[in-house]
Amino acid sequence: MTTPRQPRPVPRRDVLRYGTAAAAGAAAAPVAAGTAAARARRPARRRVAVLGAGVGGLTAAHELAERGFDVTVYERRTVPGGKARSLYVPHSGTGGRRDLPGEHGHRGVFGFYHNLPDTLRRIPHPGGGTVFDHLTAVHWIELARTGSRLDIPLPVRPLLPALSDPLRLVQSLAGLLQQALRLPPQEAAFFARRAVILFTSCTGRRFGQWEYVGWWDYIQAGRMSTDYQRLLGGGVQLLQALRPANASARTCGQGLEAILYDLLGRGSDGPADRIFDAPTSEAWLEPWAAHLRALGVRFVHGCTVEGLELRSGRITGARARTARGGTARIDADWFVAALPSDRVVRLWDGALRRADPRLAAMDRLQQTWCNGIQYYLRAPAPAVRGHIVHVDSPWKLISIHQSKLWRAGFARTWGDGQVQECVSVDVSDWDTPGILYGRPARECTRAEVAREVWEQMKAHLNDTAGRPVLADTQLHSWYLDEAIAETGHGLANDDPYLLNHTGSWDLRPDAATAVPNLFLAADYVRTYANVDFTSMETANEAGRRAAAAVLAAAGADGARAVPTFRGYEAPEFAAARLVDRDRWRRGLPHLLDT
Repeated sequence: MTTPRQPRPVPRRDVLRYGTAAAAGAAAAPVAAGTAAARARRPARRRVAVLGAGVGGLTAAHELAERGFDVTVYERRTVPGGKARSLYVPHSGTGGRRDLPGEHGHRGVFGFYHNLPDTLRRIPHPGGGTVFDHLTAVHWIELARTGSRLDIPLPVRPLLPALSDPLRLVQSLAGLLQQALRLPPQEAAFFARRAVILFTSCTGRRFGQWEYVGWWDYIQAGRMSTDYQRLLGGGVQLLQALRPANASARTCGQGLEAILYDLLGRGSDGPADRIFDAPTSEAWLEPWAAHLRALGVRFVHGCTVEGLELRSGRITGARARTARGGTARIDADWFVAALPSDRVVRLWDGALRRADPRLAAMDRLQQTWCNGIQYYLRAPAPAVRGHIVHVDSPWKLISIHQSKLWRAGFARTWGDGQVQECVSVDVSDWDTPGILYGRPARECTRAEVAREVWEQMKAHLNDTAGRPVLADTQLHSWYLDEAIAETGHGLANDDPYLLNHTGSWDLRPDAATAVPNLFLAADYVRTYANVDFTSMETANEAGRRAAAAVLAAAGADGARAVPTFRGYEAPEFAAARLVDRDRWRRGLPHLLDT
């Protein structure tokens, strides 16, 4: 096992910019519950320890602080946000400019998100309005190809397929797939039929049948064309950090259905695709942390939780390691574990596993890698102002020239004044050999990963453009996700993602555990509102569910309940789902599954 990389210190000017008093107060706060006098001032059994400052943990803290709980958030890093946080190239800002920013990914806030936008609307922004006001619409998605095949630019705007009945929708989807993706007609029709089967399946069939069928097998990608396999099979890995061979058809179908309704303008909370108009930490996470502090939430950074103490059926405390290598104890009445799945299972000792067997089942959850790399360009590239899906890339790349959509001028705001543009790239496949070195990303050095990703992007963007979209002379520098570290045996990843594989729903716990004062708030928690693959939306919903469970356990007034928002369901398909429910109960296949 490799030693996790220590978080880099926050530059002094950033500490000053984001609130010296708040940062100093959090750093000075003791890891234990505080002095006896402070404890005496707090209402009995209202202290909540949130373990982890990712989106799930911050959401739980937000909801509980608004309802009068005394909340402290413990985080191993020096900044909040978890995987959602922005990354900054250390010491790259000169002349009063900020360090060069980067992201773990493209940070899409999709129209079918409902829980997250509700939170964004409740966070004031220092520049006026709310954080929600700093979302900007992305109007284009480009499917870039290699081998001199024409790229496919797709406008992100409402579609007009017929929803009047399932068969009409099959025809509409088939036509759209054939025209937009240039698939053979028979393959487009087959996929459309398989998609509509998922859309019109009853709940029992979704969880009792499609949860255990892999996406690749469900759409029969193995017998289809290469374009079908890459666009519709591998597309789930490009867009959702899933692996087509073992991602469940239920999870993929759920996401596909949400995207379709989003593009139809059905039940959407705004445009189908949005990003923040500045680096995520600046536009959202720093204002969020400041708002939570104003609500009374305390932050203790540099604190790594290493164990929980279970006595008489309750958590009586948590053991933590401080930034200086010492040990400390965390006291609270309620504990919300908001650590990612690969880390939180390390807290489950034998006593906890016996107290709640569902915690032990989490050992079988799987993780995958989906990490970002940033390229800083000396001149803007003539690329689309939107997401670019590099369809033929073996490493399943999706990129966006993010700074084209940011409000501030890049060169005058970040870096050394030479960088004009930032390109953010998600790398979703770290196990397939690349085109430059012939090795998987896991087996490369950090520098080799940077060169390989650059070459894969050039192969997609420069082959039919008439002039280079990306030129080597443009490249100023790059910055790979700091979670990726070199070891003597390849690369190690300090921030893997939950992988929704077939049957993983059975392994995922609910927010409330069998231990009455222990709750869970991360993207592995079962979520029911809309989609359940790893995303900021599912983490936000998990945090809401954890907060609601704390309120219920504390006997709080029901009028102060924490809401969750359900996804859209097309009323046109209600009758078809009722028919399928009857067929499922009788052991019959879906009516279209013949």
